Amino acid sequence: MEALHQSGTQIAQRYKISYLLGRGATGKTYAATDLQTGEQVAIKEMSMRRAKEWKELDVFEREARVLSVLEHPAIPNYIDYFEIDTDTNRYFYIVQELAIGKSLSQMVVEGWRTDEAGVKAIARQILAILVYLHRLTPPVIHRDIKPEHAICRQDGQIYLVDFGSVRSAFWSTNSSGATVVGTFGYMAPEQDRGQVYPASDLYGLGSVLLFLLTHRSPAELPQRRLKIDFRSHVQVSEQFADWLDLMLEPMVEDRFHSALQALRNLPA
Repeated sequence: MEALHQSGTQIAQRYKISYLLGRGATGKTYAATDLQTGEQVAIKEMSMRRAKEWKELDVFEREARVLSVLEHPAIPNYIDYFEIDTDTNRYFYIVQELAIGKSLSQMVVEGWRTDEAGVKAIARQILAILVYLHRLTPPVIHRDIKPEHAICRQDGQIYLVDFGSVRSAFWSTNSSGATVVGTFGYMAPEQDRGQVYPASDLYGLGSVLLFLLTHRSPAELPQRRLKIDFRSHVQVSEQFADWLDLMLEPMVEDRFHSALQALRNLPA
């Protein structure tokens, strides 16, 4: 097992580690202080030795490139990208502003509950982020919208984080042979075929909202003709249930065509 950066140690003579935020298959993420600015940052680390193939490095570098051009108040600011060589390994790092708060997943685990109005407020915020991402040229598609990737600040501000699965190009209906990326239960059906569209993010968001209403993974809910049959498991208005139905349509052409359309049609 590789040694962790310990609390108080420095990376690149600039970032002082505070604590471990999380770990993944190829590396870890730390909370740290930027000694140049005094700001709190998140440092995502990738270990070359732990990567199973070169494509994982390509994905990591693509995430850095995409983050470097994003400018939205609900997406933590990109700060830095660098590499460090040791005698036995090479490490790659992405540094972003730290989103202070708890993930929606953590909040639910801790017993937090909300009502239809609260879920709609979260939907509006995330849809506004998706409108921005999908309007870029080319569109930026997150591909992994899930409760762990939505951070809620104490005042209710939502941040969208972890762009490790992002695509920065529109994928046509004729694309094939693509890598399947996403999280079971939140991943749109077309992603299982290696296809992704802006509307794929809408399915992910719909699944997140369903999780907030039921405190269950959408994968645990019954299905009818490949569609999640959620109405008997939630207490929401008929109008909002109809809206969720459109977000969760298994066929991409049956969903809202864009995040803007979904936002405009979200019941008040």
